[in-house]
Amino acid sequence: MSGQSPWRSGGELYVPAGAIVLSQVNIPCNGVHIRNAGNGDVNSGNLDYRGTVYISTPNNTGTMFKYSSTNADYGTGFTFEHAGIDATNMGVGGTVFDISWTQHSTIRDVSLLNPYNILKDEGGAANLFEDSVTLGLRGTGVEFWGDASQCGSNLAGCNKRADLLRVVRVNMNGAAGHVARCFFWHDFAQSLDLSNTICESAAVGLQTSCDPSMGNNGEACPAFGRFYDPEFEDCTSCMDIADAQDLEGHGGYMLGQGTASANVVHIYTKNFGGPATASAMGSYTEAFRWIGGRFGNSGGPVISMGVSEFILSGGHYFSASLSAKSASSALPTIDVTSEGSTTTPVRGIIADNIMCVASGQQPLGIHQGSIALESGVAHVHVHDNDVSMCASGPVDNSVPSGQTSSNALH
Repeated sequence: MSGQSPWRSGGELYVPAGAIVLSQVNIPCNGVHIRNAGNGDVNSGNLDYRGTVYISTPNNTGTMFKYSSTNADYGTGFTFEHAGIDATNMGVGGTVFDISWTQHSTIRDVSLLNPYNILKDEGGAANLFEDSVTLGLRGTGVEFWGDASQCGSNLAGCNKRADLLRVVRVNMNGAAGHVARCFFWHDFAQSLDLSNTICESAAVGLQTSCDPSMGNNGEACPAFGRFYDPEFEDCTSCMDIADAQDLEGHGGYMLGQGTASANVVHIYTKNFGGPATASAMGSYTEAFRWIGGRFGNSGGPVISMGVSEFILSGGHYFSASLSAKSASSALPTIDVTSEGSTTTPVRGIIADNIMCVASGQQPLGIHQGSIALESGVAHVHVHDNDVSMCASGPVDNSVPSGQTSSNALH
C-alpha cells in the first residue's frame, strides 16, 4: 500500500495465556491492538496467573505499555484488553499504561495487583478505561491533564488540551495506609466522565488542581466533569476539588475515614476564583452541582463549599463533626464558607436533603450541626431539608448581628 509511516500502520497482536516478565513495551504507531487471553485473576489472592499475565521487572520505574508519540502526532486507537498485570515488583513512580497524545484508545478488562501508577493520559482525546479491577494501588490510579501555558489566548486551537476521558466500571482499592490517589485531574483537561467507578481506602479519591501558568481566568482549568453513581469509600479526602469549572454529580456514595477526614468533600478555589459582579465577569472556576447521593463520616463538616454557583439537592448527609464533645461544639454537616478558598460563595441552593443521621451507620452519642452559611456568603437559598436529627438547624452567620442578610433559610 502507498503512504509512509505512520499512515497505514497498526495491526493486532494476540498474546496467548502465560506469564510474561517485562519492563517496557513501546507502541510505535497508530492503530495497535494488543489482545490477550484473559485477565489473569492476579488480584483474587490465589496468584494462579490464569490467562495472560504481565509481570513487572524488579524496581521498574518506567512505563510498562507506552504510546511513544508526541503532541504533534495524535495517534489513533491503541487498544489493550483481557490481561492481568502483576506490578508488585514495580518501583516508586512506575506506570502501567501511558496513552498520552492518543485518540479513541481503550484499556479494557484488566486485572492489576499492587501497581504504583495505572494510567496516564496527557493531551489525549476521547479515550476509555473500563471494566477493570485494581488491588493494592500505591500511587495514582488515573492522571488526566493538559498544558495551556504556551497556548496564549488561543485555547480553541491549542493542541495541548486533553479532551474527554471516560472511566467506566473501574474499581481501585488502595494499599494499606491510605497512600493512594485514585484520580488526579489537573490543568488544561476537559470532560472527565466517571460512571459506576469505585475508589476504596485511598488518601484522595479525586483531586483537581490548576497551576497559575494556565492563565485565561481559569478557562484552561479542569472543566466539565460528569460523575454518575461513583463510590469513594474509606478515603481520607473523597474529593479535593480546587480550581475546577462546571462539575456535576448524580447519586453515589462518599464515605470518609472518620476523624482522620477533615472533610469528605472540599470544593474551593486556590489560584483562580471570584464570582461575577456588576463590574467583573468572574472566574471560570466556579459551579458545582450534586443531585442525590450519600455523604458522611468526617471529623469536621462533611462538605466544605467554597465556590459560587452551587446546588446540593436530594442527598443524604450524615456523621459529621465526629470529634465534637457537645452540641455547642458541633460543627455543621454542610459548611458554606470562604475559609481556605479565594472565593466567597454568593449564589447557591441547598434543598430537599436529609441531614445528620443515617440509619445503620450512625454512631451513637455524636453531636452535629446541619447547615451553616459563614461570613460574606450571600444569595444562598436553604429550604426543605430535614434537620430533625441534628443538634441545630440551619444558621446564617454571613452578616453581623442586626444587619440584613440576602440569604433565605426555610
